[in-house]
Amino acid sequence: MKQDSLIETLQQLGFTQYEAQCYLGLLRQHPLNGSQLSVVSGVPRSMVYQTLNRLEEKAAVVRLSGEEGEPQQYEPVAPRLVIAHLSAQFQAACEQVEQELNAVAKAPAAEVVLNLVGAEDILRRAGLLVREARQHLAVMGGSPELGALEADLRMATRREVSVRMVSIGQAPAIPGQVVSYAGENVSAPTRFLVVIADRRSMLIGTFPPEGSATGVFTENGILVRLLAAFLNTEYYLVRLSNEKPALVAEILSQVLEPEDRDRYAGILHFLNSAKPGE
Repeated sequence: MKQDSLIETLQQLGFTQYEAQCYLGLLRQHPLNGSQLSVVSGVPRSMVYQTLNRLEEKAAVVRLSGEEGEPQQYEPVAPRLVIAHLSAQFQAACEQVEQELNAVAKAPAAEVVLNLVGAEDILRRAGLLVREARQHLAVMGGSPELGALEADLRMATRREVSVRMVSIGQAPAIPGQVVSYAGENVSAPTRFLVVIADRRSMLIGTFPPEGSATGVFTENGILVRLLAAFLNTEYYLVRLSNEKPALVAEILSQVLEPEDRDRYAGILHFLNSAKPGE
């Protein structure tokens, strides 16, 4: 990313132009005193120390201890720590504003239903749901889609969000209640993805082999509860199928209606050939 683009991005995160220039200057060369930084960054010398004071308040730079009488020198704080600090501040501000807006509202806001088209948009919205979760996540889908969410899911577990996942195919290595079903997906060749965050909002998307992926995001309480119940049932069925495949195959073969036998033939074959724990 070019210098101008980086400065513009930092300004979007709350830096002034001079703050962005000073921080980038220190990242490229440090430690520096104010006069040196003015030359490196292009910030007027009369504004450098004022700008550095504001960067200290943002936890983006630190002063170094030096010899008495020597010009004060500065070091940049590592970018990952700066971004983490900004992210925490932004999240706290959003939560505070949400509480205040809810207190102002005299009636429930209109229910939001979003129709999504294209795998990129679906996965972007799914990632946002995962990042917004604070207590619970319920997720089910194929390996490609769950793999695309792996980094966000890992971060969620670090926030101590409980994760329950059903993976069709190999699951990403995520801490939590995770089961994998290695047999034929009953919806094959179309893959799907379900994400439920904090039992309040959900996304369901389908990914056909041809044509565009489509999805729906909603906070409809009834639909969220229904889908959560479905996912919980799937979790225990897949777990039981992994631990006692022969038993599940026997029960399933006894209760299948004639019109569904062809559809479930691949699953029955997988269960009859699988060993417990596979």
